[in-house]
Formats: sequence, structure tokens, C-alpha cells
Amino acid sequence: MSYSIAYDAALAPARGPAIVAFMEDFYRTSDTESLHDKYVQSFTDDATLIMGSKEAKGATEILPLRHGLWAHVASRKHTPTRIFFGGENEIMLYGGVNYRLKADPEKDVYVPWAGRVVFAPQQEGEGVKMQFYQVYLDASAQSGKK
Repeated sequence: MSYSIAYDAALAPARGPAIVAFMEDFYRTSDTESLHDKYVQSFTDDATLIMGSKEAKGATEILPLRHGLWAHVASRKHTPTRIFFGGENEIMLYGGVNYRLKADPEKDVYVPWAGRVVFAPQQEGEGVKMQFYQVYLDASAQSGKK
């Protein structure tokens, strides 16, 4: 699966390529149900995750939120489209996601989304981690009843 996200390299900060690579891997992880722990490790210990109307703070809340995101979903495939940089540690991005629901395994549901990410400041020897991630989407569309 390809998770290549477009961005304007001329407008990207120095760590822009690392951020783009991180987000491409993050969506690959997000689309693999068994990778709950790796998903949580994408965030700082005190991170905030807001997914539609759901909010979690810290790894102890993000993990159950992540499990809940798979409760009614048999499979998902994100199609992140483009990243826009808002400085060294912040991006906005948009794309879509195709869900295959457990209740209707013959039907895919497409949901467009946008997101805002604030990354932890770069520390020597540490990789990229999200400190804040908010996803804007129509949560009712995931039910397939929209």
C-alpha cells in the first residue's frame, strides 16, 4: 500500500521530510489493527488525541480510544493527500479513509477528513512524536448511514 503524501519542499522546515515520512508510516500503522502499541508510541506520553467528538489525553487514554476505533471496522485504508507546514512543529493535512464495516462487509464507506498535528520539539537522538493530533471528520459517516 502506498501512503505517499504530497507537500511543497520549498515551504517545508528542515525536518519536513522526516515529518512527512513519519505521517506516511503513521497512517500505515493506523490501518493495521494489530499495531495498537505502535500507534500509541507515535504520541508523547502527555499527548492529546481528538478524533471527531472523542478525546484522549496520554497513552492510558489513547490506547482504549484506538481499540474503540476498530470496534465496528473490519478494515480501513487512509489516503492522506497533502501536508501543509505551519512552522517547524505544526502541520495541517487532509485526505480520506475507506472503511469496511463489520456490519456490512460487502460495502465500503468513504469519509473525507482533515487534521492538525503539533509535534514535540526535536530532541537530540529522539524521533518524531505527536504532542497533539486532532482529526476533523463526520463521525456519523463511518456508520454507513449518511
